[in-house]
Amino acid sequence: MAGRSSGVGLDLNEPFMEDVSMLDDLDEQPCSSSKPTYRAEGSKNSEQSNTAANASTEQCKTGDNSNPEHSKHVNPEQSNIGASADTEATTGQTLSSDDSAGDDDEEVQSTPCSQTEIQTPFPGMKFDTWEEAKMHYNKYAHKIGFSIKCSTSKNSTRDGQKDKQLFVCNKNGKNEDINQLEAPPVRQRNRIITKKTDCKARLRVKRKGQKWHVTYFIEEHNHKLVRKFSLKKYLRSHKGIPKEEKDFVRMLHKVNLSAGRILRIMGEVYGGLANVPYDSKDVSNFMATIDEEHKHKDMSILLAHFAKMKKEDPDFYFNLHTDHADKVDRIFWVDGAAIAAYKNYSDCLSFDSTYMTNEYNMPFAPFIGINRYGQTIQLGCGFLKNENVESFVWLFEEFLEAMGGLQPDNFITDQDAAMRTAILQCFPDCTHRNCRWHIMQNAQAVLGNFLSKHEDLRQELNEVIDYSMSIEEFEMRWAEMIMKHNVSDNTHLSDLYHLRATFVPAYFKERFFPFLQTTARSEGFNAVLKRYVSPHNSLHHFFEQYLKLQEKIDVGEDSVEFKDEDKIFRLWGDYPLEQQALDVYTHPIYLRFRAELRKVTSYNVQHVDGHNYDVTPIKPYVYGYGKNRYMVEANMESETYNCECCKFSRDGLLCCHIFRVMVQLGATEYIPEKYILRRWRMLEDTIVEEKMELPKVPSERKPTNKERQLIRYGTLCNDYTRVAKIASTSDKGKALADKYMLALEKDLLAMKAAESAKRKNKKKSNATQDDAPDVGNVGHSGQGSSTKFDHVEDPEYVSKQGRPAEKRKQSGLHLKASKPVKCTVCGSNQHTAASCKDKITPAPEQTEIDFFRNMV
Repeated sequence: MAGRSSGVGLDLNEPFMEDVSMLDDLDEQPCSSSKPTYRAEGSKNSEQSNTAANASTEQCKTGDNSNPEHSKHVNPEQSNIGASADTEATTGQTLSSDDSAGDDDEEVQSTPCSQTEIQTPFPGMKFDTWEEAKMHYNKYAHKIGFSIKCSTSKNSTRDGQKDKQLFVCNKNGKNEDINQLEAPPVRQRNRIITKKTDCKARLRVKRKGQKWHVTYFIEEHNHKLVRKFSLKKYLRSHKGIPKEEKDFVRMLHKVNLSAGRILRIMGEVYGGLANVPYDSKDVSNFMATIDEEHKHKDMSILLAHFAKMKKEDPDFYFNLHTDHADKVDRIFWVDGAAIAAYKNYSDCLSFDSTYMTNEYNMPFAPFIGINRYGQTIQLGCGFLKNENVESFVWLFEEFLEAMGGLQPDNFITDQDAAMRTAILQCFPDCTHRNCRWHIMQNAQAVLGNFLSKHEDLRQELNEVIDYSMSIEEFEMRWAEMIMKHNVSDNTHLSDLYHLRATFVPAYFKERFFPFLQTTARSEGFNAVLKRYVSPHNSLHHFFEQYLKLQEKIDVGEDSVEFKDEDKIFRLWGDYPLEQQALDVYTHPIYLRFRAELRKVTSYNVQHVDGHNYDVTPIKPYVYGYGKNRYMVEANMESETYNCECCKFSRDGLLCCHIFRVMVQLGATEYIPEKYILRRWRMLEDTIVEEKMELPKVPSERKPTNKERQLIRYGTLCNDYTRVAKIASTSDKGKALADKYMLALEKDLLAMKAAESAKRKNKKKSNATQDDAPDVGNVGHSGQGSSTKFDHVEDPEYVSKQGRPAEKRKQSGLHLKASKPVKCTVCGSNQHTAASCKDKITPAPEQTEIDFFRNMV
């Protein structure tokens, strides 16, 4: 038996009984239905195409009608009787492959004005392939206002290849009464079902030799056609994105734009959202298809990126770790620029591993530093599947390996016991500090209700933690607070007290943590990062976005560096030391210096004895210092200054209290050199030599041919939409536009053919000169080995159900309490339906499905 494919529709095996019975009556009533028929109105092409059909029909009336092929629209051998050679040439009766889309994706209509020359099908029309016939019928359907679908097909008994194909209107068939269907045992997705009208409009093609001939065509529909262009994109066979625009959407997807934002951009290209031939769901589906292309290839693509980076930047370092199943569970990388920058900025690092950025639920763990401009810089990236001691030790050891064994001086992280253990093991010489904000937020989660009833205690608690100027003062004030409010039995306050050495500022006042008490630097980096990536991204996509973000950071640094060298800034006052600060500090650091200098007006100073001075606030509260008074030691002979606030030790800048004493003593000519840290200075010749250049990249990178094509495509769409708006105001304007569009298309196709021939000749000549292609050297590991990571697999994919989770791991404070569940039987919130006493027990012979169906 010949091979055949079945589908929704009619069987094409001979005899075609339904077609036979239908074709017998086609001359009188093409669609045997009581409903009205709908066809294209005022179509010039339709009139031309029907010339052959009418002539053929007359012949059929006087000839033999016993063959079903000889009804209304005649057999293909006689289809040219009513059409002259000129008609065949002008209407494009035979469509070559050059005139149809050669891509796998079906072409989707782009603009309303692209439908001007879609010819109405007729018996005898020829195509090179059945796919071209389908494409042409779909274009015609878009023009008229309906959707098509493939129905049945038949394979030849001679060669086993398809030789017949039937296309029908999407409303062909009859509706099922969904209310009469039995309820499924498992709740199914609610899908939209197309309303059927048993429409008989159809097109059948048959293979004859090397061509496919239209052997049968019914034009009439028994349902309303969609005339409004903006609604046609919702028809099933016209949903989709044109191939040219898919490349553009793919490019926009690379920069993490949402489907809605991409659609708004295309709306600008088309001159309005109504003119875009697809909707946000189509864009979203295509973006999902793009992501699916790299499924199970994530690590191989990521390693290829690493190999490319290693080739461009010899100092680029990376490493992976796999579990027992060869699935990657730890990743670390750092580029050469960051390795060089770390040599200058290893005095303070921030580390946070709470941000989710990928589809494997592997938290992103960046090493964050601060450059000479006070800006956040990235000094290494890590991903950890498990946040345990072993994983953190591996990550920190890889960091040390990349940085030549240089430990950070000061390290601030979020509160994590495993992380603290790993830091003590890997960085024994550094000062580790926990994020104050995280600890206080966790405390607020358990103390919030209690402190809300004791407002004075809450205020005093913050004062004791933030403004104690020494460890001794903190201990004393804490004890007084506990006794005053009689809360010595509060276990949560006791727990907070036991953590004091990990976060209270008084314990770190002489350690260098510039301008931060929290992991705000890491939080800020994550806040910027979320514009580039989402929790649904793959790791290789993250790396691509990481490179873009790193480029953004580098450009920001260049901008500030240019301002330092090119701009003149206004001074706040007339002290000569301010001019000195402007000359030596980078501009952002000078602004911080100036803000500190302005606070001298907030304090009075009084000499106590010897070199000691008492600095007291004029107002009850000074921003950053509270209501405290400070003791300053100033030795004019040795030019030595010390203040209780220890701002210089903490931030590397002199404080307003020292400036107030300097003003009092008339020492405002300059700042002693020992109080101007090298890390805050503008670039000097000695520092420039040490500055690491970025990996070698073209200084003036120009768009590729593909990128220029996308830009030209978007510009042309916008321009021709503007022309279409003008031409559509009248029939005369449309005819004029059609005239020039056809001439322009003819010239462009000729130009394209000439260029294609020229490229083929050039490629042929080049092929004879090259003996063998150069595939290059692709190494995978940081040391250049190509075998170290040959068999690694992607991390375990974590399926996400329902609403996406927050991108950050939440503390107890942020996790919302679950809503009480009510019983669905009696409505009580004291129990669920499973334990409800009022629940009806099903009869033994009933199944659970039957029982719940009866309940409904």
